Amino acid sequence: MNNLAEIARILSNKDNFFLATHVNPDGDGIGSLLALALALKERGKTVWPYLADEIPDFLTWLPGRELIRYELPQGRDWVAIVLDCGEASRLGKEAGAFVRGLSNVIVCDHHEISGTLGSIRHVEITFATAAIIFKLLELLKHPLDPNIATNLYVAIFSDTGGFRYQQTNAETFFMVQKLIEAGVSPSDIAARLTENFSLARFCLLKIALARLKILAEGKVAVSYLSAKDYENCKAKKADSDDFATMFRTIRGVEVSALVKEYHPGEITVSLRSRGRVNVATFAAQFGGGGHRFAAGFKQKGLLAELLSLLTKELEALFS
Repeated sequence: MNNLAEIARILSNKDNFFLATHVNPDGDGIGSLLALALALKERGKTVWPYLADEIPDFLTWLPGRELIRYELPQGRDWVAIVLDCGEASRLGKEAGAFVRGLSNVIVCDHHEISGTLGSIRHVEITFATAAIIFKLLELLKHPLDPNIATNLYVAIFSDTGGFRYQQTNAETFFMVQKLIEAGVSPSDIAARLTENFSLARFCLLKIALARLKILAEGKVAVSYLSAKDYENCKAKKADSDDFATMFRTIRGVEVSALVKEYHPGEITVSLRSRGRVNVATFAAQFGGGGHRFAAGFKQKGLLAELLSLLTKELEALFS
C-alpha cells in the first residue's frame, strides 16, 4: 500500500520523532535511520534515532552517528518511524514495548514478510529501505546534502551486495547517480565497507569454514558458530555478518545457512538463496521473515538441536 504522501504530511506537521530499526542492525537499517534523522533535524524537528544493539564497528564513521541513542525517551508524545522491519519484536524487547504503547507508528519496510506493526505502513518490495526514504525526501522536497546522501548510498550498497543482488535494477542506479551528484565518493565507501574488517571476523570465518557442510547433492551449505567461538575470537555479532552470503557463492549451492549462537541458548539463523527457494517463506515457519533471497529467524534452545532440525528441513527442500 502506498502511503508515502500521508507519511510526508505527518513528517511536515508533527515535531517529535522516535526512529528505530531492527536488532543486529545492518547497513540499510542504520543508513536509512541516519539519513531520515538528519533530514528531520535539518527541518527543525526533534529526533530520537534509537538502536537496541551497538552500531557495527565498520559503520561507526557514518555521518550523524553521534545522534544515535541506546536508551528510550521519556513520555509518549512521539511519532514512531520503524525502518527496515515491520514487527515490534524485532526492535528489541524494550523498544518493542515502547512502540506498541504509541498511538502513531509509521512503518517503512521492503521485506516480503514484514509483519503487522504500524498505524500507517508503507511496505514496498524493492532493493532497500533506503529507496523508500529517498522517495520520501523527494516528496518533502528536501535537498540531498553529502551526509544524507552518504547514508543512503551505504544503505543501498549494503542491501544490494555492492549492486550484485537480484533486486538491483535501473532505479537503483538512478538513485545512486543522484547520491553521487550530491557528494558521495563510491570508491571511499566501497573501501570502508569491503576492506575494513576486524581480525576477529577472520577468526570466526576460519571456524565457520572448517565446519561447513555441503548437503543435498551440493545444493545446501550449512555451518554454525557457538557462543564459545565468539568469546574465543573476542568477536561481536556483526563480525559474522554475510558469512551465509559467502557460502551461497559456492558453485551449485541453492540455499546457504549460518547458525549463530552469540549468547548461550539464543540462536540466530541467517539464510540465503539464489531464488529457487524462497527463504523468507522458509524462515516464516520459524517465526522469522525477510526476502526471497535473504531471510532469517531467531530461536531459543540448544544449538545442536536447532542445527540438526534446520539441516533436515533444508535437505527436505530438495528431496
